[in-house]
Amino acid sequence: MVSEESSVDELKPSSTWQLVLQYRAAVLWSAFMGLAAINWGMDVLLADRLQYFIIYWGFFGAIGSGYLADRLGKRMTLGIGCIVSIGAVFMQIFAAQAVTLLVGKLINGLAIGAFLTIPSGYAAEICPVQVRGLTTSGVQLHQHLSSTLAYKIPFSLQFFFPLILLLFLPFTPESPWHLVRTNHQTLALSTLSRLGYPSPTSTLSEITKTIELETKKSQSTIYLDCFKGANLRRTEIAMGIFAVAQFTGVVFIIGYSSYFFELAGLSASSSFSLSIGVSVLGLIGVICSWFLIDRTGRRSTTLYGLTIIVILLFLIGILDVAGDGKSLVYAQVACIICFAFTYLATIGPISFALFAEIPSSRLRSRTVGLGIVVQNVFGVLMNIVVPLLISPDAADLGGKVGFIFGVTATKGRGYAELDALFEKGVSARRFSDAVLWGMGI
Repeated sequence: MVSEESSVDELKPSSTWQLVLQYRAAVLWSAFMGLAAINWGMDVLLADRLQYFIIYWGFFGAIGSGYLADRLGKRMTLGIGCIVSIGAVFMQIFAAQAVTLLVGKLINGLAIGAFLTIPSGYAAEICPVQVRGLTTSGVQLHQHLSSTLAYKIPFSLQFFFPLILLLFLPFTPESPWHLVRTNHQTLALSTLSRLGYPSPTSTLSEITKTIELETKKSQSTIYLDCFKGANLRRTEIAMGIFAVAQFTGVVFIIGYSSYFFELAGLSASSSFSLSIGVSVLGLIGVICSWFLIDRTGRRSTTLYGLTIIVILLFLIGILDVAGDGKSLVYAQVACIICFAFTYLATIGPISFALFAEIPSSRLRSRTVGLGIVVQNVFGVLMNIVVPLLISPDAADLGGKVGFIFGVTATKGRGYAELDALFEKGVSARRFSDAVLWGMGI
């Protein structure tokens, strides 16, 4: 544990940008792999009613990619996903019948499951602890960009990102954790040097020790292991953070904001302009999260963000009950815009950071896959329920829908430290200041 703590503290530049510059190779390769999440957003949103079928098949893609990543590595698994996606897009473009289009969509759903599962886990493993929060949460930026641009992009351009990924994947460094697990220590050392680690030999030694400790506890790597012992708590956090994110009502705010604005009495053009404003502020929120995530910490940022979101949701509901005046409508609009910024500056990106950081290295790919499954399940439920809640032909709640809606602190902790804290059952509140030596570790 001494070597890990010393390596984490080895170099602490004074700003986020200095850290990004020092570890620029790891940051850039993480951003490159995150391009896969853009394709996820495109196909799901382009599909309209077919999106539910795609997301359901994405469950299998997420679970399968977790299994393949352990066997073949994240780079190879994403490459397979790109090839499957390209073939599926061909089927959609040249489909002469609705059945062929549906089959193409379903096959692409398998690839989409991998597109959202692989990037966060990859970033968590190739990046040092100093920039891990920034790169893992960066997947939210790609996903948000895809949801903003999807309706403007024709089917054929879905080729673009898988082709770009396939073109550069041969040059992409594999996760050093996977290389050590598959007994390729020399390649792992070379990869760490390539990624800009100042002491690749000591870092390799730490990775090896962590994997050896985890292997002693259990030789198997099956999905059932995610629900045993200390891993159960880690899986609960990785899955629960996405459930909480969906239950904030983010689908209502970001997915149906334009529709809500029209129901509130604004013109179609004003509603569209305001929805663009929601997207732009959300984008700014994601960028702000890169600075918050390591300064404030994952747990604190999540709790503060959820508190603000709850207040904003109650305000939206109260303003709707208060009346139909123009000023009240604009007050609701302001709350919705603030919600989008707050969500995408806090719990949105941090969900992607936490579910990639929390799992043990041995079960990371599988736990990440389970997290994506939960996100998709609750995402489907919210996409079905929210339109019914706000539609005048159904529940007709309008703004009253605002009434309807235990994370650990991983900041600055290496994976060996996280393993020890979970094994000892340290409470979430003590994660940030627990002294490992005082616990006999």
